[in-house]
Amino acid sequence: MSLDSFTLLEVNVKLRVTVSTVLLLSVVLTSQAAAGGFQLNEHGARAMAQAGAFAARANDPSALFFNPAGLSFQRGTQIMAGATIIAPSYTYYGPSNLNSNEKWEMNNNVFTPPNLYITNTWNDGALKGLAIGIGVTTPFGLGTEWDDDWIGRSVTREIELQTFFIMPTVSYAINDMISVGVGANIVISNVMLRRAVTNFDTELDLELEGDGDLGYSFNAGILFRPIENVSVGFTYRSETELDFEGTSDFHAPTTLQALFPGGDVTTGLTLPETWFAGVAWSPIENFDLEFDYQFIGWSSYDELAIDFSTDAANTPGVAQSDVASPKDYENTFIARFGLEYRIPATGIALRGGYFFDNNPVPDKSLEPLLPDSDRHGLNIGVGLDVLPNIRLDAAYLHLIFIDRITEATTYDEGVHMNGKYSGGVDLFALNITYAF
Repeated sequence: MSLDSFTLLEVNVKLRVTVSTVLLLSVVLTSQAAAGGFQLNEHGARAMAQAGAFAARANDPSALFFNPAGLSFQRGTQIMAGATIIAPSYTYYGPSNLNSNEKWEMNNNVFTPPNLYITNTWNDGALKGLAIGIGVTTPFGLGTEWDDDWIGRSVTREIELQTFFIMPTVSYAINDMISVGVGANIVISNVMLRRAVTNFDTELDLELEGDGDLGYSFNAGILFRPIENVSVGFTYRSETELDFEGTSDFHAPTTLQALFPGGDVTTGLTLPETWFAGVAWSPIENFDLEFDYQFIGWSSYDELAIDFSTDAANTPGVAQSDVASPKDYENTFIARFGLEYRIPATGIALRGGYFFDNNPVPDKSLEPLLPDSDRHGLNIGVGLDVLPNIRLDAAYLHLIFIDRITEATTYDEGVHMNGKYSGGVDLFALNITYAF
């Protein structure tokens, strides 16, 4: 084998590892998710305005996500629909190991993940205390887009991800103090990725598209009211196993098409288990305080494993089978505090909150696909009873990312890029609830 052929083989192997990294990350993450890692926790304006501290009350239909046990303490039939507008901004400075001070800003795109909940609670008769519901929301998603000529284009130019969790749920109030709930999660997902291949004099363009097989998991919760003005909630969501099938397409000159034939790519990922524990207290009438602790088991994402079904032409010995790359994410937590004051005789509720989100990404895994860091969340919101059976809820969240600098990674470890990562996110949520 000639030196040139060996070089092409080496480049091809490295490229395949890079592509595998990008594909796996792409199918389930965004660099601007509103919680650490690639998780979203914004599933209703009322809860969002209180920093997501909602597990101990769960007193609107978004209980389907926050604590299904809360459904059986609600009344009648409700339909709640809404969306969250997410406007991220992010800047990358570096790479520091090239001794440069280049500045690159992510394009200012806006994303609007929706949510919909339909619930019914029987408040009398033989079925008193029983509640059922179904909801659709997006716990993982969003996307990123950078300029085509930015320095990290070999890592990513554009990602767009959609995930939908369909959640049929049942809840039962054992008595006036204790209720329980359980639900299933049916997960639908798809992804698009575009990036550059810069290993040659002629720059190549790579597009990846993939659909996930249906994923399944469950969630369960309990809500306990030991005394009149105190409630305690706990909810658990299990891991979700996802299998993805994608297609890679290289836009390459004729001389390189044999080396990069494209084809099918498959991979799998385990979305982490999570649990909430919350305590709510009403010190005076119409005023609620709640503190929640959320655990996220990100250690389930310890490595990525990729299988390529297509081998490179004319490159004997390069069998594109399983490729593994360590990620070693760490278990994390989010501490949440929220409050709500309902102004008497007005139908108006004022809300606020704060949370601290500890990120799961170690320095060696930090990259522009997921430039994650610890963050602070500042929340405000308002609710308005427009009519006796119609309520509007609005919320605003400003996420402050703590600047993160990494110099620990090297390019031969994967797609990692040393440098400084700085950013923030503004989120606006609106929901309407109709009760009958």
